[in-house]
Amino acid sequence: MEKKNCFLIKTLIRLLQACKAIGQQGGRLPQPAVCSGIPKREPTTQMLTVRGHRLAIAEAGDPKGFPVFYAHGNPGSRLELALLDEDARRFGYRLIVFDRPGFGRSPYIEPYLLKDFAEDLAALADLKKIARFGLIGWSSGVPPVIATNYYYPQRVAFTFAISGYTDFSRFPDARQFMAEKGLPGAMLAENHPLAFSLTVWGLRHVDLYRPDFYLYEAVKKMPPFDRRMLDSPASACLFMRTQQEGLRQGSEGAVQDLKVQWQHWGFEMSEVKNPIQVMQGEADVFVPQAFGRHLSANLANGRLHLFPGKGHLLPFSADFCEEMFSQARQLQKVPLSGDK
Repeated sequence: MEKKNCFLIKTLIRLLQACKAIGQQGGRLPQPAVCSGIPKREPTTQMLTVRGHRLAIAEAGDPKGFPVFYAHGNPGSRLELALLDEDARRFGYRLIVFDRPGFGRSPYIEPYLLKDFAEDLAALADLKKIARFGLIGWSSGVPPVIATNYYYPQRVAFTFAISGYTDFSRFPDARQFMAEKGLPGAMLAENHPLAFSLTVWGLRHVDLYRPDFYLYEAVKKMPPFDRRMLDSPASACLFMRTQQEGLRQGSEGAVQDLKVQWQHWGFEMSEVKNPIQVMQGEADVFVPQAFGRHLSANLANGRLHLFPGKGHLLPFSADFCEEMFSQARQLQKVPLSGDK
């Protein structure tokens, strides 16, 4: 316990030092140096009332294509659609995303469980007169799309679960495993929830107001594959902009999102009958490959796709996106699952 407290104190001190001298920005977020000269293009945002609350929604890809709902990471936002836009257009897919409550432009609401995401997505599909759709979730977007498969299996044509978490309540010592991998957040959230919230608050301020420092620190932890993905100034700029946008209104959404995903999901993975394509980089340092293996093994119809030497930033890879959308074309032909 003494070692944990020492680590916590050191972490908080480092965050506070990084945030020192942050001034008022007049509502504008500073951009990383890598963004210099790169146009700030963002998808058009539509604010809609869904099930009684407001959601920020964006679209990309082929407007007339087969609809695919995307679930962003944490921190993350609707701006991640830029990663998939070009390939989605080429393969004929219409991408739709909404900022989860507390992220980006969607107002924070509490509680917001995985079931709430699934119900929001289904209600949004109804508003847009979409009967059947595909799903893509990246990182913290994986549990939400799996939940959508559980609650609305008959509407899902295919699902890609990229670099995401498994249900920690079904993974022995998941929090300890993460801590041993240098990822203490889950254990901190369980044992010191206030300290965890403060830590995320500090990370948010670094991300928002010291973006180059945040980018530098993040890249240091990444495997060579992820670092190569950010060699391009445009990719590095998007990496920062989508996270800044995700944390724009506060850290409450990010904290709630992680806590919800790091506990029992509210359903059994084994009862998710639809095929789930679990895409996992073997060199991922942010979501260990053991989680992808566990997820695919415990889903009723999980199909694991391992990518040797690749890390967490699979959607930044043009080769990966092309492979994913090529698979999607074939998976569309699979018959729908019956109702639960």
